[in-house]
Amino acid sequence: MVLALLGMALNLRAEDAVAKPAIFVCGDSTAKNSGKGKNGANLVGWGTAFAEFFNPARVVVKNMGHAGTSSLTYYNGDWPKVLPEIKIGDFVLLVFGINDGSTPPGSSDETELRNGQPVHTYGWYLAKMAISAREKGAHVYLLTVTVRNIWTNPKVKFADGTPIAPLPADYDPKQDRIERGTGNGRFTRWTKEVGQRLRLPVLDLTSLCGDKYEALGREQIDKFYSDHNHTYGPGAEMVAGTIVSGLKAFDGSPFVALLSERGKAVEAADAKYVNNNNNPSETTGPAQGTSK
Repeated sequence: MVLALLGMALNLRAEDAVAKPAIFVCGDSTAKNSGKGKNGANLVGWGTAFAEFFNPARVVVKNMGHAGTSSLTYYNGDWPKVLPEIKIGDFVLLVFGINDGSTPPGSSDETELRNGQPVHTYGWYLAKMAISAREKGAHVYLLTVTVRNIWTNPKVKFADGTPIAPLPADYDPKQDRIERGTGNGRFTRWTKEVGQRLRLPVLDLTSLCGDKYEALGREQIDKFYSDHNHTYGPGAEMVAGTIVSGLKAFDGSPFVALLSERGKAVEAADAKYVNNNNNPSETTGPAQGTSK
């Protein structure tokens, strides 16, 4: 009798584990990082801090970020390992761009030959990952490129967020502006175009973080970064919390039911930062007209 009850308990735990959805964080070093920063403290990606905002009894956060990857190198290297783990009902967050300088530009299906091998655009790789995850029954969300700690001011020159010379008498910190996405915002635009074409929800993380950073001020934000890309623990928590606020802003957000007490305490972002793109939540195949 005791063995039978023990067997039933183990089976229930196994069923719970199978039923529990996962959130896959797919990105670069801004999502997953290690090592020490310039002040000696540990570097932490937002995907690691992200788990603190979710209830582990309801969902598993899997940080599949990989430092140094672009959409191209992640698709060719990491994605073949990530995709088999994705199951029906899971969530996949895709965010790339800061390492995509050598990836062919655009959101279309154009290709070019390099050493005799076809190389596709940033948008092609993003779309292919999104389509393959959606075909497995996952809910895919696109995040625009993460904001970097790079500042400008008409009166001052900065090295990342630090002035390279004494501040002039007419310096006005209200004129400090954070970089709004690499490549003059191209990757943000292309991510939105992919989302619109595939009818996938898009969080404009670039604008959401950028507005928040400028409201808090350059000096405060600079403390959260070791360089222009990589955050310490408090910076990772701030970015993760900002992303949670954005995910809560989607219509009928499925993330709300999965949050921990800390996640519930995060205020939802303004709806202007998200686009539901009339997401067909029950659709598992690619949208009509999608490039393959």
